[in-house]
Amino acid sequence: MLLLAIMVSTKVQATDDFQIWIPININAKLTEQLRGFFELQPRIGDNASNLTSMMVRPALGWAINDRATLWVGYLMSADSVTPDSDTYRFENRAFQGFTWKDTANKKQFIWEVRNRLEERFLPRNSDPSIRWRTRFRVEQLIPDRSSWSVIASDEIFVTLNDNSNDAQLQAGAQQNRLYVGVGYRFTSEVQVETGYLYQHVWKNRPTPDQNNNIWVTNLNFSF
Repeated sequence: MLLLAIMVSTKVQATDDFQIWIPININAKLTEQLRGFFELQPRIGDNASNLTSMMVRPALGWAINDRATLWVGYLMSADSVTPDSDTYRFENRAFQGFTWKDTANKKQFIWEVRNRLEERFLPRNSDPSIRWRTRFRVEQLIPDRSSWSVIASDEIFVTLNDNSNDAQLQAGAQQNRLYVGVGYRFTSEVQVETGYLYQHVWKNRPTPDQNNNIWVTNLNFSF
């Protein structure tokens, strides 16, 4: 609620965009403790008219127990220079993470906390931009229709160091993502989630903040 109040009360007129994100997520149990993860995520922006970003994110995890997992991974993304541009710049990113996933109410309620520390290697920057992000996610299975669920999450991004080559990558809160949606599980291995995500990106003045209204459809596979 506090984060939303801060977003609404901003005095600088924000710009906005409608986007469509389609993450494809593959989770694999490689051994009793070793986990594998792979994500391919296209993002269509500029009011859903142009492919503005494409991400590839592989990772390996080590399950400490049935709730806690440590992660290490890599991301490569291609992002359009401007929303309507066909020219893309590339970012390489290393990240380390920790997730805690648990259940309640006879496993009908699922909650998860995900933390990531990211080292972002950006064009024309010799030093990485360091960013911390934390997401809290809840999922409630619908009684008598356990294939269906209602999902909500919130994720905050905080940049930890100043970037001398990018005025918009300075230490402080960088963005927040608030999501609500529904999920349908076809089998124990295949689930589809779809819903609305509100993304607010804080900018340093005189650049206005960015508000993105995003329809997200996740295709989740677990093996």
